[in-house]
Amino acid sequence: MELRHLRYFLAVADAQNFSRAAETVHVSQPSLSVQIRALEEELGARLFDRLGRKVVLTRTGEIFREHAERVMRELEQASQSVQELQGARRGRLVVGALSTVNSYLIPPLAARFKHRFPGIHLQVHAQPSSDIVAALLANRLDMGICLLPVDADCLTATHLFDERLALVAPASFPLRKPRLRMRELAGLPLVLMPVDYCLRKMIEAECRKVGIEPQVDLEMTSPEGILEAVAEGTGLTILPELYVRLHLRRRRLRTLDLIDPTPRHSVGLVYPTNRYQSIAAREFARLCQATVNELLSASRDSASRRTGSDTSG
Repeated sequence: MELRHLRYFLAVADAQNFSRAAETVHVSQPSLSVQIRALEEELGARLFDRLGRKVVLTRTGEIFREHAERVMRELEQASQSVQELQGARRGRLVVGALSTVNSYLIPPLAARFKHRFPGIHLQVHAQPSSDIVAALLANRLDMGICLLPVDADCLTATHLFDERLALVAPASFPLRKPRLRMRELAGLPLVLMPVDYCLRKMIEAECRKVGIEPQVDLEMTSPEGILEAVAEGTGLTILPELYVRLHLRRRRLRTLDLIDPTPRHSVGLVYPTNRYQSIAAREFARLCQATVNELLSASRDSASRRTGSDTSG
């Protein structure tokens, strides 16, 4: 088995089509078919089911793909480490980030990182926390920004910040006080993420602490879509405060502080414990913490100005 067999196999798995995959790896379609057939014969198992022009992985193919991706990533990391010893600044860094965190943290963080490492190809995938952990374990990500704690001995987690959740209501909603006790959520129409999302699970756990069941009238996976629905009067939602503040200017929305208790969760930077961390990866982690600190400081200043304005008025 040669490395080109792995590259060809992964190209077909991604494209689900031999012709498109052949264009990707710059070989003819008949040659690619021959190479895949040879790989299947060597393994003694069929890797793809041919469904007309489309091909899909068999169960065996899915298992082999996990290992093939891990091998290619290990080789890429080995190449990066050698390049760093020679003073090079090339390579790739693949990061997973929570969808909400992705909107307010990644833009300034990515700008700083690219200024520091213009030759590094940075990929950031907005994903649920559970998907980030799974991708780290499968060696598809170099690091992830997700909810803590992470239950995996082979992953190292560094705490970044505690993210406070806030209640978001349309400007016209008849709630005139600046804060709401958690138990007062009972009976209010809510727009939340589906039940398999970590944020939804946390909200439900906080509601159980005060003996209520949230009334969920609408479920959506996109935080942007949720805010649009709330602005249209569909209901209220609970989202990370930093994320909401970034989007308030563009919508007819207002926030209320949730108290007794104030729901919050920990966000951290997670990476495989025993994997080599490149200079670029270590610098990304440092810049990530610095950017978080600045965002939190700006949010506190904004909240202080708002409180002072409310008092003077």
